[in-house]
Amino acid sequence: MKNNVFAVALNHKSQMTAWNSAFQQPPYQTLPKTPVWFIKPHNTVIGSLAPIPYPSGESEVLSGATLAIVIGKTARKVKLEQAADYIAGYTLANDVSLPETSFYRPAIKAKCCDGFCPISESVVDIHPQDLVIITEINGREVDRWSTADLIRSPHELVCALSDFATLQPGDKILIGTPHQRAKINPGDRVTVRAQGLADLTNIVMQQGATA
Repeated sequence: MKNNVFAVALNHKSQMTAWNSAFQQPPYQTLPKTPVWFIKPHNTVIGSLAPIPYPSGESEVLSGATLAIVIGKTARKVKLEQAADYIAGYTLANDVSLPETSFYRPAIKAKCCDGFCPISESVVDIHPQDLVIITEINGREVDRWSTADLIRSPHELVCALSDFATLQPGDKILIGTPHQRAKINPGDRVTVRAQGLADLTNIVMQQGATA
């Protein structure tokens, strides 16, 4: 069976700032106190150089360059000080998404379209603090952000997720993205890069087009 890919929303400071006013209104009426999780199911997962399908009928698709934690051994109710022992390494990923208009209900369509989770096959043991993640489209840099601006660290995410879900070797956790993300279009060559990690590159193709 393929491994699971979990992801966390609202884990970048810019997202909480952007959504702050909305969270004070019904139905939320308060900021989230715990991580907001979602899943990238198996139909979304593709490798480097595989095409990202651009769904027919959609006017906007966003690239979400991020880092993926790769679990190294079975993890259940991991304590924060032991979290590093359960991490095999890190790899680059792209949380491709339709624009989110609400976090009140799970954004299944926005997050779970076919091919909406490219992940590099290369796993590297690095220190993820202050890591700059860059997005290039057609060879031009369009976005960069630092993991220093995360609300919860990778170790905290492993601890929080394993509290209710048993993680297996090879499972991955996407650590989040900034609020502002790069728009992608059919024909674009999208590359995610960060120092010490193998580049993740994919071509965007109109759904139904032949590679």
